[in-house]
Amino acid sequence: MIQTWHRQSAQSVLFCALLLLCACGGSLSSEQRKKIRENMEAKAIKKISDAELTEAAFVYARALGKTVADKQGYYNKKFLDSLGRSHQVQIFIMRPSDSLLRKVEKMVIEAYTSGADVKDLGDNLQRMGTDSLLYTRPLMKERPDGSMEFDKALAIRIPKKQVILSIKE
Repeated sequence: MIQTWHRQSAQSVLFCALLLLCACGGSLSSEQRKKIRENMEAKAIKKISDAELTEAAFVYARALGKTVADKQGYYNKKFLDSLGRSHQVQIFIMRPSDSLLRKVEKMVIEAYTSGADVKDLGDNLQRMGTDSLLYTRPLMKERPDGSMEFDKALAIRIPKKQVILSIKE
């Protein structure tokens, strides 16, 4: 009796599966085809030169930096973390006194604090290993005499993958 029930159960499952396959018909709407095509294009292999990658990384990071500046979110860790998660990057503030900075980050801070002319300080992009980039932008403070000095830097650690995905062909 149990054997008969299993056979009937298996036949019922097979019948339902065949019925479902026949009901689908295999046809896709034009909107579904468009979404599939877009997904295939997004996952296609792209050949990008170092110059294109650098240019795209500056565009991507500067847009994020502008968002932080517009919202005046330099000191709002929750905002920086939320923005970073939504763009799959890490956004933080680097200070000369930070002991947890990575080697590349320490070198950037040293370059900013080395006594170079403050007017010449600009944003910077460095490689971090083989799959990440570090974008930094110095944030200056005004001295009592009106001159400017380096205070800290906005830093964004960006996976190269995010930069590549941001490139529109």
